[in-house]
Amino acid sequence: MAGEIKVGAWGGDGGSAWDMAAAYRITNIKFRAGDAIDGIVITFTRYGQTETKSFGGTGGKLYEIPLQEDEYLVGVEGSVDTMWGITLVRNLTLRTNKKSYGPFGTSGGKPFSVPVASGKIIGFFGRAGAMIDAIGVYLAPK
Repeated sequence: MAGEIKVGAWGGDGGSAWDMAAAYRITNIKFRAGDAIDGIVITFTRYGQTETKSFGGTGGKLYEIPLQEDEYLVGVEGSVDTMWGITLVRNLTLRTNKKSYGPFGTSGGKPFSVPVASGKIIGFFGRAGAMIDAIGVYLAPK
């Protein structure tokens, strides 16, 4: 994975740092969301191996996005807000080269957006405890 860059993170400084690092291909993303983004589970391939990493908590409703073989992430948008006294990721929408998924979570808060003009999103990082406190992305050329 040469040439990737980290962009972000958006959100608060609660929880502890997490980083899945850059992947060759993201194959599946699961969100847990209620009033905000509770957790994220990412399945990806790197160096010929499939891995699944889970970040954040287990509350909220489970949503799953299985990506097709020729589908990849080209944008992430959402908002951050202070809820229950902590700043966290309130909602997320993922865009692929085929369609849009979301929004997950609830509306409101301060928006952020990562549109990718000519490349793709190949990883995520951020901060999490019982919720996703902050999220950022790894971008790579196509």
